Amino acid sequence: MCKFFKKSIAAILISISVFSSVGFAYDDVPADYPNFYAIEYLRRNDVFQSSKLFKPELLISRAEFIKYLVLLNSPKYKPGKNIKLPFTDIKNSSWYAPYFDEAIKLGILNSDKKAIYPEKKITVAEAVELIFNSKSIPKPRKYVGPIPYKDVEKSKDMQALMMRAVELGVATPEKPDYLGMFTKISRAKAAQMIYKMDLVDLRDPQMFGTQSYEPALKKIMDTWTIINSDYADKETIDSTKLSDSAIKAMVDSLGDPYSVYMDAMANQNFSDELIGQFEGIGAYIGLDANNRIAIIAPIKDSPAYKAGVKSGDIVKKVDDFSAEGATVNDIVSHIKGPKGSTVKLSLERNGEIIEISVIRDVINVASIEYKVIGNDNIMHIRLVNFGQFTLKDFQDVADIVRNNTKIKGIILDMRDNPGGFLDVAVGILNYVLPMNSTAVKIQYGSFNLDQVTTSEGVLKDIPLVVLVNKGSASASEIVAGALQDYGRAKIIGETTFGKGTVQEINYFNDDSSLKLTVAKWLTPKGNSIQKNGIKPDLEVVQGADTNTDAQLNVAIQEVNKLIH
Repeated sequence: MCKFFKKSIAAILISISVFSSVGFAYDDVPADYPNFYAIEYLRRNDVFQSSKLFKPELLISRAEFIKYLVLLNSPKYKPGKNIKLPFTDIKNSSWYAPYFDEAIKLGILNSDKKAIYPEKKITVAEAVELIFNSKSIPKPRKYVGPIPYKDVEKSKDMQALMMRAVELGVATPEKPDYLGMFTKISRAKAAQMIYKMDLVDLRDPQMFGTQSYEPALKKIMDTWTIINSDYADKETIDSTKLSDSAIKAMVDSLGDPYSVYMDAMANQNFSDELIGQFEGIGAYIGLDANNRIAIIAPIKDSPAYKAGVKSGDIVKKVDDFSAEGATVNDIVSHIKGPKGSTVKLSLERNGEIIEISVIRDVINVASIEYKVIGNDNIMHIRLVNFGQFTLKDFQDVADIVRNNTKIKGIILDMRDNPGGFLDVAVGILNYVLPMNSTAVKIQYGSFNLDQVTTSEGVLKDIPLVVLVNKGSASASEIVAGALQDYGRAKIIGETTFGKGTVQEINYFNDDSSLKLTVAKWLTPKGNSIQKNGIKPDLEVVQGADTNTDAQLNVAIQEVNKLIH
Protein backbone atom coordinates (compact mmCIF):
# COMPACT_ATOMS: atom_id res chain seq x y z
CA MET A 1 0.00 0.00 0.00
CA CYS A 2 2.77 2.41 0.92
CA LYS A 3 4.41 1.77 -2.42
CA PHE A 4 1.20 2.61 -4.29
CA PHE A 5 0.63 5.87 -2.45
CA LYS A 6 4.23 6.89 -2.90
CA LYS A 7 3.92 6.59 -6.67
CA SER A 8 0.54 8.31 -6.73
CA ILE A 9 1.63 11.32 -4.70
CA ALA A 10 4.75 11.77 -6.80
CA ALA A 11 2.86 11.42 -10.04
CA ILE A 12 0.45 14.18 -9.07
CA LEU A 13 3.29 16.59 -9.81
CA ILE A 14 2.85 15.83 -13.51
CA SER A 15 -0.01 18.24 -14.04
CA ILE A 16 -1.02 19.39 -17.48
CA SER A 17 -3.69 22.08 -17.62
CA VAL A 18 -6.55 21.23 -19.94
CA PHE A 19 -10.21 21.95 -20.56
CA SER A 20 -11.81 18.62 -21.16
CA SER A 21 -8.55 17.15 -21.79
CA VAL A 22 -3.85 18.39 -22.25
CA GLY A 23 -1.53 21.12 -24.36
CA PHE A 24 1.21 19.88 -26.51
CA ALA A 25 4.17 22.19 -26.86
CA TYR A 26 6.24 20.55 -29.59
CA ASP A 27 5.23 19.59 -33.13
CA ASP A 28 7.77 16.75 -33.14
CA VAL A 29 6.66 15.24 -29.79
CA PRO A 30 3.10 13.90 -30.29
CA ALA A 31 1.10 12.38 -27.43
CA ASP A 32 2.03 8.86 -28.47
CA TYR A 33 5.78 9.59 -28.48
CA PRO A 34 7.49 7.18 -26.04
CA ASN A 35 8.94 9.94 -23.84
CA PHE A 36 6.07 12.40 -24.18
CA TYR A 37 5.14 12.56 -20.48
CA ALA A 38 8.74 13.10 -19.40
CA ILE A 39 9.33 15.89 -21.92
CA GLU A 40 6.02 17.57 -21.08
CA TYR A 41 6.73 17.27 -17.35
CA LEU A 42 10.07 19.07 -17.67
CA ARG A 43 8.59 21.68 -19.99
CA ARG A 44 5.87 22.42 -17.46
CA ASN A 45 8.59 22.81 -14.84
CA ASP A 46 10.37 25.35 -17.08
CA VAL A 47 13.36 23.09 -17.69
CA PHE A 48 12.64 23.09 -21.42
CA GLN A 49 11.57 26.18 -23.31
CA SER A 50 8.32 26.17 -25.25
CA SER A 51 8.92 26.24 -29.00
CA LYS A 52 7.65 24.50 -32.11
CA LEU A 53 10.35 21.82 -32.22
CA PHE A 54 12.03 19.91 -29.42
CA LYS A 55 14.36 17.74 -31.57
CA PRO A 56 14.06 14.72 -29.27
CA GLU A 57 16.65 12.56 -31.06
CA LEU A 58 19.40 15.19 -30.89
CA LEU A 59 22.40 14.02 -28.84
CA ILE A 60 23.21 16.39 -26.01
CA SER A 61 26.36 17.59 -24.29
CA ARG A 62 27.30 17.45 -20.63
CA ALA A 63 26.73 21.22 -20.48
CA GLU A 64 23.12 20.95 -21.67
CA PHE A 65 22.38 18.06 -19.31
CA ILE A 66 23.80 19.93 -16.33
CA LYS A 67 21.70 22.96 -17.27
CA TYR A 68 18.57 20.74 -17.12
CA LEU A 69 19.47 19.52 -13.63
CA VAL A 70 20.12 23.03 -12.37
CA LEU A 71 16.81 24.39 -13.69
CA LEU A 72 14.83 21.48 -12.21
CA ASN A 73 16.49 21.63 -8.80
CA SER A 74 16.63 25.45 -8.58
CA PRO A 75 13.33 26.69 -10.09
CA LYS A 76 14.05 30.33 -9.17
CA TYR A 77 17.63 30.27 -10.43
CA LYS A 78 18.80 33.17 -12.58
CA PRO A 79 22.27 33.10 -14.22
CA GLY A 80 24.72 35.33 -12.38
CA LYS A 81 27.67 37.38 -13.55
CA ASN A 82 31.40 37.52 -12.78
CA ILE A 83 31.66 33.74 -12.70
CA LYS A 84 34.98 32.16 -11.72
CA LEU A 85 35.13 28.42 -12.21
CA PRO A 86 37.90 26.05 -11.10
CA PHE A 87 37.82 23.99 -14.30
CA THR A 88 40.63 24.38 -16.82
CA ASP A 89 38.51 23.57 -19.88
CA ILE A 90 35.73 26.15 -19.35
CA LYS A 91 35.80 29.84 -20.17
CA ASN A 92 34.08 31.91 -17.50
CA SER A 93 32.33 33.84 -20.28
CA SER A 94 30.72 30.74 -21.85
CA TRP A 95 26.92 30.40 -21.87
CA TYR A 96 27.02 27.41 -19.55
CA ALA A 97 29.45 28.86 -16.98
CA PRO A 98 26.68 30.25 -14.69
CA TYR A 99 24.92 26.85 -14.69
CA PHE A 100 28.16 25.07 -13.78
CA ASP A 101 28.70 27.57 -10.97
CA GLU A 102 25.24 26.78 -9.60
CA ALA A 103 25.83 23.04 -10.16
CA ILE A 104 28.82 23.21 -7.83
CA LYS A 105 26.68 24.86 -5.15
CA LEU A 106 24.01 22.16 -5.56
CA GLY A 107 26.56 19.36 -5.33
CA ILE A 108 25.96 18.22 -8.90
CA LEU A 109 29.57 18.91 -9.84
CA ASN A 110 32.74 18.36 -7.85
CA SER A 111 34.89 21.49 -7.84
CA ASP A 112 38.02 19.39 -7.19
CA LYS A 113 38.05 18.14 -10.76
CA LYS A 114 40.35 19.98 -13.15
CA ALA A 115 38.48 19.23 -16.35
CA ILE A 116 34.73 18.74 -16.88
CA TYR A 117 34.48 18.31 -20.71
CA PRO A 118 31.38 20.49 -21.20
CA GLU A 119 31.08 19.96 -24.98
CA LYS A 120 31.40 16.18 -24.83
CA LYS A 121 28.28 14.19 -25.63
CA ILE A 122 27.06 12.67 -22.39
CA THR A 123 26.63 8.92 -21.85
CA VAL A 124 24.09 7.00 -19.78
CA ALA A 125 26.66 6.29 -17.06
CA GLU A 126 27.76 9.93 -16.83
CA ALA A 127 24.15 11.09 -16.73
CA VAL A 128 23.30 8.65 -13.94
CA GLU A 129 26.19 9.91 -11.83
CA LEU A 130 25.12 13.54 -12.24
CA ILE A 131 21.47 12.70 -11.50
CA PHE A 132 22.44 10.95 -8.27
CA ASN A 133 24.54 13.98 -7.33
CA SER A 134 21.60 16.29 -8.00
CA LYS A 135 19.51 14.39 -5.44
CA SER A 136 22.38 14.15 -2.92
CA ILE A 137 22.16 10.37 -3.07
CA PRO A 138 25.30 8.58 -1.83
CA LYS A 139 26.69 6.33 -4.54
CA PRO A 140 26.37 2.67 -3.56
CA ARG A 141 29.78 1.07 -3.23
CA LYS A 142 28.91 -2.58 -3.59
CA TYR A 143 26.26 -4.59 -5.40
CA VAL A 144 25.34 -8.06 -4.19
CA GLY A 145 23.53 -10.27 -6.67
CA PRO A 146 23.64 -11.38 -10.29
CA ILE A 147 24.48 -8.79 -12.96
CA PRO A 148 22.80 -9.72 -16.26
CA TYR A 149 24.34 -6.88 -18.28
CA LYS A 150 27.70 -7.59 -19.91
CA ASP A 151 28.82 -3.96 -20.07
CA VAL A 152 27.99 -3.38 -16.39
CA GLU A 153 29.72 -6.59 -15.32
CA LYS A 154 32.95 -5.40 -16.95
CA SER A 155 32.82 -2.00 -15.20
CA LYS A 156 33.68 -2.97 -11.64
CA ASP A 157 33.71 0.57 -10.25
CA MET A 158 30.29 1.41 -11.73
CA GLN A 159 28.42 -1.83 -11.05
CA ALA A 160 26.63 -0.78 -7.85
CA LEU A 161 25.63 2.64 -9.21
CA MET A 162 24.29 1.32 -12.51
CA MET A 163 22.35 -1.54 -10.95
CA ARG A 164 20.79 0.92 -8.50
CA ALA A 165 19.83 3.15 -11.45
CA VAL A 166 18.15 0.18 -13.14
CA GLU A 167 16.22 -0.64 -9.95
CA LEU A 168 14.92 2.94 -9.78
CA GLY A 169 13.98 2.98 -13.46
CA VAL A 170 16.45 5.78 -14.20
CA ALA A 171 18.47 3.57 -16.57
CA THR A 172 16.67 1.22 -18.98
CA PRO A 173 18.48 -1.78 -20.53
CA GLU A 174 18.87 -1.71 -24.30
CA LYS A 175 18.83 -5.54 -24.41
CA PRO A 176 18.23 -8.30 -21.84
CA ASP A 177 22.00 -8.75 -21.47
CA TYR A 178 23.21 -5.24 -22.31
CA LEU A 179 22.45 -2.00 -20.44
CA GLY A 180 24.13 0.45 -22.81
CA MET A 181 25.84 2.44 -20.08
CA PHE A 182 28.29 4.03 -22.52
CA THR A 183 25.64 4.92 -25.10
CA LYS A 184 25.38 8.65 -25.79
CA ILE A 185 21.94 9.96 -24.90
CA SER A 186 19.45 12.10 -26.81
CA ARG A 187 17.37 14.97 -25.46
CA ALA A 188 14.37 12.65 -25.12
CA LYS A 189 16.42 10.04 -23.23
CA ALA A 190 17.81 12.73 -20.95
CA ALA A 191 14.29 13.94 -20.18
CA GLN A 192 13.15 10.40 -19.36
CA MET A 193 16.08 9.76 -16.99
CA ILE A 194 15.65 13.05 -15.12
CA TYR A 195 11.88 12.60 -14.95
CA LYS A 196 12.18 9.08 -13.53
CA MET A 197 14.54 10.19 -10.78
CA ASP A 198 12.39 13.19 -9.94
CA LEU A 199 9.47 10.85 -9.21
CA VAL A 200 11.49 8.62 -6.89
CA ASP A 201 10.75 8.77 -3.17
CA LEU A 202 13.83 7.17 -1.63
CA ARG A 203 12.47 6.91 1.89
CA ASP A 204 11.74 3.43 3.14
CA PRO A 205 8.12 3.41 4.35
CA GLN A 206 9.02 0.88 7.03
CA MET A 207 11.48 3.37 8.56
CA PHE A 208 8.90 6.03 9.37
CA GLY A 209 5.70 4.01 9.66
CA THR A 210 2.30 5.61 9.12
CA GLN A 211 2.25 7.91 12.15
CA SER A 212 3.40 10.85 10.03
CA TYR A 213 0.26 10.64 7.87
CA GLU A 214 -2.94 12.42 8.75
CA PRO A 215 -5.52 10.11 10.41
CA ALA A 216 -7.80 9.82 7.37
CA LEU A 217 -4.95 8.68 5.12
CA LYS A 218 -3.64 6.33 7.80
CA LYS A 219 -7.08 4.70 7.95
CA ILE A 220 -6.95 4.03 4.21
CA MET A 221 -3.47 2.53 4.47
CA ASP A 222 -4.43 0.41 7.47
CA THR A 223 -7.46 -0.90 5.58
CA TRP A 224 -5.21 -1.93 2.69
CA THR A 225 -2.89 -3.74 5.09
CA ILE A 226 -5.72 -5.53 6.91
CA ILE A 227 -7.31 -6.71 3.65
CA ASN A 228 -4.04 -8.06 2.32
CA SER A 229 -3.09 -9.77 5.56
CA ASP A 230 -6.41 -11.07 6.93
CA TYR A 231 -8.86 -11.59 4.05
CA ALA A 232 -9.90 -15.24 3.87
CA ASP A 233 -9.32 -15.64 0.11
CA LYS A 234 -6.13 -13.61 -0.19
CA GLU A 235 -5.14 -15.35 -3.39
CA THR A 236 -8.14 -13.77 -5.14
CA ILE A 237 -7.11 -10.20 -4.29
CA ASP A 238 -6.34 -8.11 -7.37
CA SER A 239 -4.19 -5.21 -6.12
CA THR A 240 -4.77 -3.13 -9.24
CA LYS A 241 -8.54 -3.52 -8.99
CA LEU A 242 -8.38 -2.74 -5.27
CA SER A 243 -6.41 0.46 -5.74
CA ASP A 244 -8.43 1.55 -8.80
CA SER A 245 -11.67 1.10 -6.86
CA ALA A 246 -10.33 3.06 -3.88
CA ILE A 247 -9.23 6.01 -6.02
CA LYS A 248 -12.46 6.00 -8.02
CA ALA A 249 -14.51 6.06 -4.81
CA MET A 250 -12.50 9.01 -3.48
CA VAL A 251 -12.94 10.99 -6.69
CA ASP A 252 -16.65 10.14 -6.96
CA SER A 253 -17.20 11.39 -3.40
CA LEU A 254 -16.31 14.92 -4.59
CA GLY A 255 -19.61 15.06 -6.46
CA ASP A 256 -17.90 16.77 -9.40
CA PRO A 257 -18.82 15.22 -12.75
CA TYR A 258 -15.67 16.58 -14.40
CA SER A 259 -13.25 15.05 -11.87
CA VAL A 260 -12.64 11.48 -12.99
CA TYR A 261 -10.19 8.66 -12.33
CA MET A 262 -9.34 6.81 -15.54
CA ASP A 263 -7.72 3.39 -15.55
CA ALA A 264 -5.22 2.57 -18.29
CA MET A 265 -7.89 1.61 -20.84
CA ALA A 266 -10.09 4.66 -20.20
CA ASN A 267 -7.03 6.89 -20.31
CA GLN A 268 -6.05 5.45 -23.69
CA ASN A 269 -9.56 6.10 -25.05
CA PHE A 270 -9.29 9.66 -23.80
CA SER A 271 -5.87 10.15 -25.43
CA ASP A 272 -7.05 8.67 -28.74
CA GLU A 273 -9.61 11.45 -29.11
CA LEU A 274 -6.96 14.09 -28.42
CA ILE A 275 -4.64 12.66 -31.05
CA GLY A 276 -7.45 12.66 -33.61
CA GLN A 277 -8.15 9.04 -34.57
CA PHE A 278 -10.23 6.30 -32.96
CA GLU A 279 -12.85 3.69 -33.77
CA GLY A 280 -16.40 4.55 -32.79
CA ILE A 281 -19.39 6.55 -33.96
CA GLY A 282 -17.87 10.05 -34.09
CA ALA A 283 -19.63 12.03 -31.37
CA TYR A 284 -18.37 14.04 -28.42
CA ILE A 285 -19.99 12.98 -25.14
CA GLY A 286 -20.24 15.10 -21.99
CA LEU A 287 -22.53 16.36 -19.27
CA ASP A 288 -25.26 18.93 -19.83
CA ALA A 289 -26.24 21.68 -17.39
CA ASN A 290 -28.26 19.14 -15.37
CA ASN A 291 -25.32 16.70 -15.17
CA ARG A 292 -26.97 14.26 -17.59
CA ILE A 293 -24.79 12.38 -20.06
CA ALA A 294 -25.44 14.03 -23.38
CA ILE A 295 -24.20 14.37 -26.93
CA ILE A 296 -22.18 17.58 -27.00
CA ALA A 297 -21.75 17.37 -30.75
CA PRO A 298 -21.60 14.77 -33.50
CA ILE A 299 -18.55 15.11 -35.73
CA LYS A 300 -19.55 16.32 -39.17
CA ASP A 301 -19.97 13.49 -41.71
CA SER A 302 -19.28 10.87 -39.03
CA PRO A 303 -21.47 7.74 -38.64
CA ALA A 304 -23.30 9.44 -35.73
CA TYR A 305 -23.91 12.57 -37.80
CA LYS A 306 -25.23 10.60 -40.77
CA ALA A 307 -27.45 8.45 -38.53
CA GLY A 308 -29.19 11.52 -37.10
CA VAL A 309 -27.54 11.93 -33.68
CA LYS A 310 -27.83 15.59 -32.62
CA SER A 311 -26.26 17.98 -30.11
CA GLY A 312 -28.21 17.96 -26.86
CA ASP A 313 -29.50 14.37 -27.16
CA ILE A 314 -29.56 12.75 -23.70
CA VAL A 315 -28.02 9.27 -23.62
CA LYS A 316 -30.35 6.80 -21.88
CA LYS A 317 -28.89 3.46 -22.99
CA VAL A 318 -26.08 2.06 -25.12
CA ASP A 319 -27.28 -1.30 -26.37
CA ASP A 320 -28.48 -2.85 -23.09
CA PHE A 321 -26.20 -0.74 -20.87
CA SER A 322 -28.13 1.88 -18.89
CA ALA A 323 -26.72 5.39 -18.50
CA GLU A 324 -28.34 5.68 -15.08
CA GLY A 325 -25.53 5.89 -12.52
CA ALA A 326 -22.88 5.58 -15.23
CA THR A 327 -19.99 7.96 -15.88
CA VAL A 328 -19.13 9.60 -19.18
CA ASN A 329 -16.17 7.22 -19.48
CA ASP A 330 -18.49 4.23 -18.97
CA ILE A 331 -20.70 5.40 -21.83
CA VAL A 332 -17.75 6.19 -24.11
CA SER A 333 -16.22 2.75 -23.53
CA HIS A 334 -19.53 1.08 -24.50
CA ILE A 335 -20.03 3.26 -27.56
CA LYS A 336 -16.56 2.65 -28.93
CA GLY A 337 -15.92 -0.58 -30.80
CA PRO A 338 -14.38 -2.10 -33.88
CA LYS A 339 -15.08 -0.75 -37.34
CA GLY A 340 -18.12 -2.36 -38.97
CA SER A 341 -19.91 -3.29 -35.75
CA THR A 342 -23.28 -1.76 -34.80
CA VAL A 343 -24.27 0.01 -31.60
CA LYS A 344 -27.85 0.95 -30.67
CA LEU A 345 -28.36 4.25 -28.85
CA SER A 346 -31.45 5.09 -26.83
CA LEU A 347 -31.62 8.88 -26.74
CA GLU A 348 -33.98 11.40 -25.20
CA ARG A 349 -34.78 14.33 -27.47
CA ASN A 350 -37.40 16.95 -26.60
CA GLY A 351 -38.90 14.64 -23.99
CA GLU A 352 -39.24 11.65 -26.32
CA ILE A 353 -37.14 8.48 -26.44
CA ILE A 354 -35.74 7.62 -29.85
CA GLU A 355 -33.51 4.72 -30.87
CA ILE A 356 -30.74 5.09 -33.43
CA SER A 357 -28.46 2.31 -34.68
CA VAL A 358 -25.01 3.45 -35.75
CA ILE A 359 -22.37 1.43 -37.62
CA ARG A 360 -18.95 2.14 -36.11
CA ASP A 361 -16.05 3.25 -38.28
CA VAL A 362 -12.54 4.67 -38.01
CA ILE A 363 -12.98 8.30 -37.01
CA ASN A 364 -10.37 10.74 -38.29
CA VAL A 365 -10.86 14.17 -36.78
CA ALA A 366 -9.41 17.02 -38.81
CA SER A 367 -8.78 19.93 -36.46
CA ILE A 368 -9.49 22.62 -39.07
CA GLU A 369 -11.49 22.90 -42.28
CA TYR A 370 -11.32 26.06 -44.39
CA LYS A 371 -12.67 27.44 -47.63
CA VAL A 372 -12.82 30.80 -49.40
CA ILE A 373 -16.51 31.78 -49.79
CA GLY A 374 -18.70 34.76 -50.65
CA ASN A 375 -17.23 36.68 -53.57
CA ASP A 376 -13.87 35.00 -52.94
CA ASN A 377 -13.29 37.61 -50.25
CA ILE A 378 -14.15 35.70 -47.02
CA MET A 379 -12.17 32.89 -45.42
CA HIS A 380 -14.50 30.46 -43.65
CA ILE A 381 -12.43 28.69 -40.96
CA ARG A 382 -14.17 25.83 -39.18
CA LEU A 383 -12.41 24.90 -35.93
CA VAL A 384 -13.41 21.30 -35.26
CA ASN A 385 -11.55 21.06 -31.96
CA PHE A 386 -8.59 22.49 -30.08
CA GLY A 387 -6.32 19.50 -30.53
CA GLN A 388 -2.73 18.52 -30.95
CA PHE A 389 -2.29 19.86 -34.48
CA THR A 390 -4.76 22.75 -34.47
CA LEU A 391 -2.24 25.58 -34.08
CA LYS A 392 -0.02 24.22 -36.83
CA ASP A 393 -3.02 23.96 -39.16
CA PHE A 394 -4.24 27.43 -38.16
CA GLN A 395 -0.84 28.88 -39.01
CA ASP A 396 -1.22 27.48 -42.54
CA VAL A 397 -4.63 29.15 -42.90
CA ALA A 398 -3.31 32.43 -41.49
CA ASP A 399 -0.52 32.42 -44.08
CA ILE A 400 -3.09 31.94 -46.87
CA VAL A 401 -5.16 34.86 -45.59
CA ARG A 402 -2.14 37.15 -45.31
CA ASN A 403 -0.86 36.27 -48.78
CA ASN A 404 -4.21 36.55 -50.57
CA THR A 405 -5.09 40.23 -51.01
CA LYS A 406 -8.63 39.33 -52.12
CA ILE A 407 -9.53 37.98 -48.67
CA LYS A 408 -10.96 40.86 -46.64
CA GLY A 409 -12.80 39.08 -43.81
CA ILE A 410 -12.89 35.89 -41.69
CA ILE A 411 -15.70 33.74 -40.32
CA LEU A 412 -14.40 31.68 -37.38
CA ASP A 413 -16.86 28.78 -37.11
CA MET A 414 -16.77 26.97 -33.75
CA ARG A 415 -20.18 25.32 -33.93
CA ASP A 416 -20.19 21.85 -32.37
CA ASN A 417 -16.59 22.33 -31.22
CA PRO A 418 -16.34 20.57 -27.81
CA GLY A 419 -13.09 22.24 -26.77
CA GLY A 420 -9.61 20.92 -26.11
CA PHE A 421 -6.34 22.38 -24.90
CA LEU A 422 -5.87 25.64 -23.01
CA ASP A 423 -2.59 26.33 -24.80
CA VAL A 424 -4.33 26.03 -28.17
CA ALA A 425 -7.21 28.35 -27.22
CA VAL A 426 -4.76 31.06 -26.17
CA GLY A 427 -2.72 30.31 -29.28
CA ILE A 428 -5.71 31.00 -31.54
CA LEU A 429 -6.33 34.29 -29.74
CA ASN A 430 -2.68 35.18 -30.38
CA TYR A 431 -3.58 35.58 -34.05
CA VAL A 432 -6.62 37.83 -33.65
CA LEU A 433 -5.94 39.98 -30.55
CA PRO A 434 -3.13 42.44 -29.78
CA MET A 435 -0.20 41.34 -27.67
CA ASN A 436 -0.71 41.23 -23.87
CA SER A 437 -4.50 40.97 -24.16
CA THR A 438 -6.08 38.88 -21.40
CA ALA A 439 -7.31 35.68 -23.03
CA VAL A 440 -8.92 34.11 -19.96
CA LYS A 441 -9.03 34.61 -16.20
CA ILE A 442 -8.44 31.42 -14.21
CA GLN A 443 -9.57 31.22 -10.57
CA TYR A 444 -7.67 28.62 -8.58
CA GLY A 445 -8.46 27.81 -4.97
CA SER A 446 -5.88 30.17 -3.48
CA PHE A 447 -4.88 32.49 -6.33
CA ASN A 448 -5.97 33.92 -9.68
CA LEU A 449 -4.10 33.73 -12.97
CA ASP A 450 -4.59 35.70 -16.17
CA GLN A 451 -3.54 34.01 -19.40
CA VAL A 452 -2.43 36.67 -21.89
CA THR A 453 -1.61 36.69 -25.57
CA THR A 454 2.07 36.70 -26.43
CA SER A 455 2.25 37.74 -30.09
CA GLU A 456 1.38 40.77 -32.19
CA GLY A 457 -1.86 39.36 -33.62
CA VAL A 458 -1.13 39.06 -37.33
CA LEU A 459 -4.86 38.86 -38.14
CA LYS A 460 -6.04 41.40 -35.56
CA ASP A 461 -7.05 44.04 -38.13
CA ILE A 462 -9.10 41.75 -40.42
CA PRO A 463 -12.91 41.93 -39.97
CA LEU A 464 -14.03 38.89 -37.99
CA VAL A 465 -17.33 37.15 -37.18
CA VAL A 466 -17.69 34.09 -34.93
CA LEU A 467 -20.26 31.29 -35.23
CA VAL A 468 -21.27 29.25 -32.15
CA ASN A 469 -24.11 26.97 -31.05
CA LYS A 470 -25.08 24.83 -28.06
CA GLY A 471 -22.42 22.31 -29.07
CA SER A 472 -19.66 24.90 -28.64
CA ALA A 473 -17.99 24.17 -25.32
CA SER A 474 -14.94 24.75 -23.18
CA ALA A 475 -12.08 26.18 -25.25
CA SER A 476 -14.59 27.38 -27.86
CA GLU A 477 -16.26 29.45 -25.17
CA ILE A 478 -12.93 30.90 -24.05
CA VAL A 479 -12.17 32.13 -27.56
CA ALA A 480 -15.71 33.42 -28.18
CA GLY A 481 -15.89 35.09 -24.76
CA ALA A 482 -12.59 36.92 -25.19
CA LEU A 483 -13.46 38.15 -28.69
CA GLN A 484 -16.87 39.31 -27.45
CA ASP A 485 -15.47 41.12 -24.40
CA TYR A 486 -12.98 43.07 -26.51
CA GLY A 487 -15.55 43.84 -29.20
CA ARG A 488 -13.18 42.20 -31.66
CA ALA A 489 -15.86 40.06 -33.30
CA LYS A 490 -19.64 39.75 -33.47
CA ILE A 491 -20.81 36.42 -32.03
CA ILE A 492 -23.60 34.82 -34.08
CA GLY A 493 -25.69 31.70 -33.45
CA GLU A 494 -26.94 30.18 -30.19
CA THR A 495 -25.93 30.28 -26.51
CA THR A 496 -23.00 27.95 -26.00
CA PHE A 497 -22.74 24.83 -23.82
CA GLY A 498 -21.51 26.43 -20.59
CA LYS A 499 -18.44 24.51 -19.39
CA GLY A 500 -16.29 26.83 -17.33
CA THR A 501 -14.08 24.65 -15.15
CA VAL A 502 -10.41 23.74 -15.56
CA GLN A 503 -9.22 20.17 -15.21
CA GLU A 504 -5.66 18.97 -14.75
CA ILE A 505 -4.53 15.54 -15.88
CA ASN A 506 -2.26 13.75 -13.41
CA TYR A 507 -0.56 10.69 -14.90
CA PHE A 508 0.38 7.62 -12.88
CA ASN A 509 3.16 5.17 -13.68
CA ASP A 510 0.72 2.42 -14.76
CA ASP A 511 -0.77 4.63 -17.55
CA SER A 512 -3.87 5.49 -15.52
CA SER A 513 -4.68 9.11 -14.74
CA LEU A 514 -6.66 11.45 -12.52
CA LYS A 515 -8.56 14.29 -14.19
CA LEU A 516 -9.29 16.77 -11.40
CA THR A 517 -11.11 20.10 -11.41
CA VAL A 518 -8.62 22.63 -10.06
CA ALA A 519 -10.05 25.98 -11.14
CA LYS A 520 -12.78 27.94 -12.87
CA TRP A 521 -12.32 30.24 -15.81
CA LEU A 522 -13.91 33.56 -16.62
CA THR A 523 -13.91 35.80 -19.67
CA PRO A 524 -11.51 38.80 -19.66
CA LYS A 525 -14.29 40.97 -18.16
CA GLY A 526 -14.84 38.44 -15.38
CA ASN A 527 -18.02 36.81 -16.69
CA SER A 528 -18.54 33.22 -15.56
CA ILE A 529 -18.94 30.62 -18.31
CA GLN A 530 -19.96 27.69 -16.10
CA LYS A 531 -23.62 26.80 -16.81
CA ASN A 532 -24.08 30.26 -18.37
CA GLY A 533 -22.30 29.84 -21.67
CA ILE A 534 -21.63 32.68 -24.09
CA LYS A 535 -24.75 34.45 -25.32
CA PRO A 536 -24.49 35.53 -28.97
CA ASP A 537 -24.64 39.17 -30.02
CA LEU A 538 -26.98 38.09 -32.80
CA GLU A 539 -29.11 35.01 -32.12
CA VAL A 540 -29.78 32.84 -35.16
CA VAL A 541 -31.34 29.40 -34.71
CA GLN A 542 -30.50 26.82 -37.33
CA GLY A 543 -33.71 25.71 -39.01
CA ALA A 544 -34.84 22.21 -39.90
CA ASP A 545 -33.76 22.70 -43.51
CA THR A 546 -30.41 20.91 -43.65
CA ASN A 547 -29.79 22.16 -47.18
CA THR A 548 -29.58 25.75 -45.98
CA ASP A 549 -27.06 27.01 -43.43
CA ALA A 550 -28.99 29.98 -42.05
CA GLN A 551 -26.34 30.83 -39.46
CA LEU A 552 -23.53 30.87 -42.01
CA ASN A 553 -25.59 33.00 -44.39
CA VAL A 554 -26.13 35.61 -41.67
CA ALA A 555 -22.41 35.50 -40.81
CA ILE A 556 -21.53 36.22 -44.45
CA GLN A 557 -23.87 39.22 -44.41
CA GLU A 558 -22.33 40.57 -41.21
CA VAL A 559 -18.75 40.18 -42.46
CA ASN A 560 -19.61 41.98 -45.68
CA LYS A 561 -21.00 44.88 -43.61
CA LEU A 562 -17.65 45.13 -41.83
CA ILE A 563 -15.69 44.86 -45.09
CA HIS A 564 -17.71 47.54 -46.86
